[in-house]
This record gives sequence, C-alpha cells and structure tokens, in this order.
Amino acid sequence: PPPPPPPPKPPPKEEVVLTEEDYKAMYTESAKKAGYGAAAMLGVGLVSPTAAFSNMFTTFALSGVIGYQVVWGVAHSLHSPLMAVTNAVSGMTAVGGMYTMGGGLVPSTLSETLGFTATAISAVNITGGFLVTKKMLDMFKRPTDPPEFYELYAYPTAGFIGGFGLINLGFPQAASIAATASALGCIGGIAGLASQSTARMGLVSGMSGVSIGIAATIGSLSWPASTYVQLAAALGGGGFAGYEIAKRVDPTSLPQTVAAFHSLVGLAAVFSAAADYLEHAAHSPEMLDGVRLTSIALASVIGGVTTTGSVIAFGKLNGNLSSAPLQLEQRDQINMAAGAGTVAMMGLLMTMGHSHPAAGMVALAGMGVLSGGLGLHMTASIGGADMPVVITVLNSYSGWALCAEGFMLDKPILTTVGALIGSPRALPTHNMCV
Repeated sequence: PPPPPPPPKPPPKEEVVLTEEDYKAMYTESAKKAGYGAAAMLGVGLVSPTAAFSNMFTTFALSGVIGYQVVWGVAHSLHSPLMAVTNAVSGMTAVGGMYTMGGGLVPSTLSETLGFTATAISAVNITGGFLVTKKMLDMFKRPTDPPEFYELYAYPTAGFIGGFGLINLGFPQAASIAATASALGCIGGIAGLASQSTARMGLVSGMSGVSIGIAATIGSLSWPASTYVQLAAALGGGGFAGYEIAKRVDPTSLPQTVAAFHSLVGLAAVFSAAADYLEHAAHSPEMLDGVRLTSIALASVIGGVTTTGSVIAFGKLNGNLSSAPLQLEQRDQINMAAGAGTVAMMGLLMTMGHSHPAAGMVALAGMGVLSGGLGLHMTASIGGADMPVVITVLNSYSGWALCAEGFMLDKPILTTVGALIGSPRALPTHNMCV
C-alpha cells in the first residue's frame, strides 16, 4: 500500500505586533520596580541605627550587585563548578569561628568550644570544596589542551601573606587592606567560574582570596601563643579532613558531596552565632544591641535551614534516602507553624536577649530546632529530581548566613563574601527553573 500522506503543516504563527500602549506598560512596570527599590533604600535610611550599620549596608548592597553581574550569562555546563567554588568560599565562616575562639591550648568555655568547632568544620569545607571544584573542572579537560602552570600563582599569594605578616607588626591598617585583597580574590573566583576559558583561573583566584582572608583575620587577633596552637589544630585538622574526604569522591558523587559540605557551612554559622551570644551575654551584655541580636538570629535561622536541608539533599542524591517527595498531611500547615515559631523565637531573642541570658538561650535553642526542622521537612517534601535546584538555593542561603555574621561581628569581609555568594546564586537558580 502507498505510504500515508505526511501530516499537515501547522499554520504559521501570527506575528505579534506591539502597540504603543504595550511598550508603555513595559516601561511602567519597570518604573514601578525602580520605585519600590528607591522606597526600600529610603526605608533603610529611616531605620539605620548607627553609621557603622549604614557603612555595612553599603558594603552589602554593592557586593550583591557585583556578585549578580559577575555571573550574568554563566554557561549551564558551569553551574555545578560555580556552585562548588561558592560553597568553598562560603567556608569563610571560619573567620566568624576564629573571632569566638580562646582559652589557650584547648577551649575553656562553651562559647570557645563552639568557636573552635565552627572554625574546624569550615576548614573541612574550604579544602574539600576547592578540591571538588578542581575535580569538576578536570572533567572538561581535553588531551589537546595546552599545558597549565597555575601553581605559579601560589608564589604571589604567599608573598602577599608574608609581606602582610611583616608590615602588620607596625601598621594597624594592614589587616583591613589584606581583607580588601581577600574580597577581590573571591570576586575573581566567582567571576572566573562564569566562563570555560577563565574557570581554572577563577579557582586559583578564589583559593588565594580565602587564604588571604584567613591570614588577615589571624593578623587582626591578639591572642596568647597557646591559642594560636589551638587555631592551627582547628585549621590543620579540618583542612586535612576535607582534603581526604574530597580525594575519595568519584566524579559521579561530586554534586552530593557539595550538598554535604553545605551542611557544614550552615552548622558553622549556627555555632558562631551561638558562641558570639554566649560570650557577650557573659562578659559584655551592653554590646548586645538590636543589630547584633538581629544578626545572631538571622545567622542561626538561615544556618539551621541550610544544615538540615543540605543533609536531606545529600541523602536523596546519594541514594541513602528515597527520592520520592515526603507528602505528610497538612504539610503546608506544618511549615507555617514552624515558620511562625521561628519568628517568635527570633523576637524573643531580640527583645530579651540583652537583659535575660536564660531567655536568650531558650530562643537560640528554639530557633535551632524549629529552623532545622523546617529545612528538613521542606527539602524532604521535594522530589530527588529537583535536588540540584534545591542545592543551589541552599548555596545562596549559606551566603546570606555569612552576611549575617558580617553584621554581627562588624566585619566587612564577611558581608562582602556573603553577598557575593547569596545574590548571584539566585540567578543560576532562576535559570535552572525556566
């Protein structure tokens, strides 16, 4: 029999001709968004309590815009390496942990123990995250690629750190300049991962930025010699553990390894926030102002959601948990109740934390449990196929937790790096969903 006739061609789509009113509507919508932004900036000006807060907000806003711009147009193939390098850079939570350490060779208080732990697990994330990024980029290497000698960049980085160590002895502003160099290195790290041709240079830049940031923090501390031994144990032990973990990861397990490292960043933020509160509640409660308490609350809540959400994402990607979404009855009501309870605990900390340490501790514990439960339940309620998007969202959260630490400790380097991570990660998340 003769073959069947081909199906009829679909009618051509009619070209949509935009009218003057259509163009006006687009401009009107854009102008409205600009108006909302202007109103928000004026609102910040109305509620800004101190000049230090205003300066930190300026750092936050500019860093967020820079971060958004440097990843504009990132190739889809580089989403995973970009996520891995931002995860490694978010290990700058080590800085928050370092500022809450003390006690000599070993910690002597709960706050110092939390600071030591935050520093150590952040070091796991830093070395492990950068090694995972390198493994991801190695998958793109071709036999015909020219030889590379990126290890040579270790010399100027080491030279800068050595020079900083010398001039820091007599020039008090050297630490702040070193922190600026660290931020520039982190910007270069994130910007470089937006393109195949610059990805490896971005990895090197990010590693240099984090190394200089850690050195700048050490240079700003005034500890007895024994506490530096404790710091070496935290950074060295955590760094070695991260290297060993990442070294054993095969290429098919790299995404879930990034998720596992995310959980360490969130936990470090929670520990640093709790350590900062305990330290000030015991020795200088007058410094627990509204900005600091709000920052402690935000770091605790965002860190809690990031920690448990990342653990569930790892379990689903690694096959330890079912990829099917958890579908509890009234799950929306459960999320709303946990969210409302978290906000209530935040309010308790911000209103009573400065004068009633016991109430502050109850609030911190409540925030940790409720936000952790919220992150666990929300992530478990999402199917395994959507876990890459979830990990990208959690990556953004780790940046916002780092921003909160920056406001808490009044350290622009943390706010800068946090905004660089938090803001641009929203763009790849959007790209992955459309």
